[in-house]
Amino acid sequence: MKLKYYIIVGYLVSIVITVLGVFFGVSRMLVDGKEVTYILLITVLAGLVGALISLLLLTRVFRSLGKLKRKMKDLSIRKFDTKSHIQSPLEFRELESSFNQMASELKDTFESLAASEKEKATIVAQLTHDIKTPITSIQATVEGVLDGVIPADEVHHYLKTVGRQTNRLNKLVEELNFLTLETLDGPLQNGQHQTIYLDKMLLEILSEFQLKIEQEKRQIDLFVAPQVAKIKSDYDKLSRILLNLITNAFKYSKEGTTLTIRAMGDDKQIRIAIVDQGMGIKEAELEAIFKRLYRVEASRNMETGGHGLGLYIARQLAHQLGGEITVDSQYGKGSTFTLLLNRSQTK
Repeated sequence: MKLKYYIIVGYLVSIVITVLGVFFGVSRMLVDGKEVTYILLITVLAGLVGALISLLLLTRVFRSLGKLKRKMKDLSIRKFDTKSHIQSPLEFRELESSFNQMASELKDTFESLAASEKEKATIVAQLTHDIKTPITSIQATVEGVLDGVIPADEVHHYLKTVGRQTNRLNKLVEELNFLTLETLDGPLQNGQHQTIYLDKMLLEILSEFQLKIEQEKRQIDLFVAPQVAKIKSDYDKLSRILLNLITNAFKYSKEGTTLTIRAMGDDKQIRIAIVDQGMGIKEAELEAIFKRLYRVEASRNMETGGHGLGLYIARQLAHQLGGEITVDSQYGKGSTFTLLLNRSQTK
């Protein structure tokens, strides 16, 4: 039964008790019989008027209860209304304030959970993307050995490359197993800086493409300025960035074209540029290419097998190193991707 009916019943009971009291008084001659009608009319009228006034005064209370009821229903469908709609009575306004605080905390909790799940999914996608590169390199090397494309006296050299790729795969699998311990946008942790020789790192990365370079008759133009030959940074993250950028340069440029890599810098900044003579990128798409899962021309991705994650991963890792990746491209002529690192972050 609704609250207003309880109020009406209460007033009716009080009227009935009053009437019974009057009749009892008459029977005992405590009340004059001539006064009975007057007393009964006044009692009934007072009860009805009192009930009506109470219902009118409680209208705001009923309305406030209805608002709280709607808020509770919205909460069940994850619709979190934290605005204040109740002004009176004071107790209901305080109740709504507590309810709004609870709704706000629930909203933050659900958003945090959703962000966490999205973050985990992103890391899994990132690692899956990175795992494909060493697998492709190992597969190409093994096929080259089996098909006799790689001379017998060079097999040992290529097996070393396979060994490095296998170690890299192990590291990526370890990251995948412990993906909950690292966030994509987390800050670079202390103690991860180590001495890096850029020329050696770039040569190791290029060695993974050695067979591809020979088959496609590629020319590699590599230059590392003396002032940036030795830096301190996170080796794994920096190598993943450069590997992604160099992989894209091979993917999106034709056989026989030159790939240029330049590492230079000054007292404030280090610049590592990867220049290809590929198809280039339209100006309208230059910034969009760094978005997660963005693909420039679906047909191009059908040929290269890209999933739109490489550049997104590279830029996120660059941010973790306190740097940035920029792109300069002319459609139909080629692209230049430049990794910028602050000197203060590499000492």
